[in-house]
Amino acid sequence: MKKLVILLGFIAISFSQQFDNKDPRAIIEKVKIYRLTQELDLSTEQAVMFFPKLHELQKIEKGFRQEKMRILFELKDLLRNNADDKEILKIVSKYEDIQRKKIEDQIKKIKEMWKILTPVQRAKFLIFQEEFDKEIREMIKQVKKHRP
Repeated sequence: MKKLVILLGFIAISFSQQFDNKDPRAIIEKVKIYRLTQELDLSTEQAVMFFPKLHELQKIEKGFRQEKMRILFELKDLLRNNADDKEILKIVSKYEDIQRKKIEDQIKKIKEMWKILTPVQRAKFLIFQEEFDKEIREMIKQVKKHRP
């Protein structure tokens, strides 16, 4: 019962923030938080510490994707303008640097998350991540299949 009250509190806080019903990513994120709380059987203390770390982990990925797109755009521009190898290698090196930084930051954040979770919860989290992502990809496929 206590966990249900906490979960409802998290959901209420989440929904009180700017929420766009037309943004499926926001809805998916709310479902993910709900299901993770249930699946991992998080205590109140764990949830309060865990979800901010998870959000930070997601921000690392989002930041990487944005920087990656910027670098790829720059590479396309260089190729379009027949840039020399030295210029291209400089940008490719930037890509390698951001890839390395992303991985290092992710490992650091995951280690912080592991300090909050028990070994069983860690295992459940890893399995959940994979299965949830697979479910979302499958849903997207179905939606695309049924579009006119």
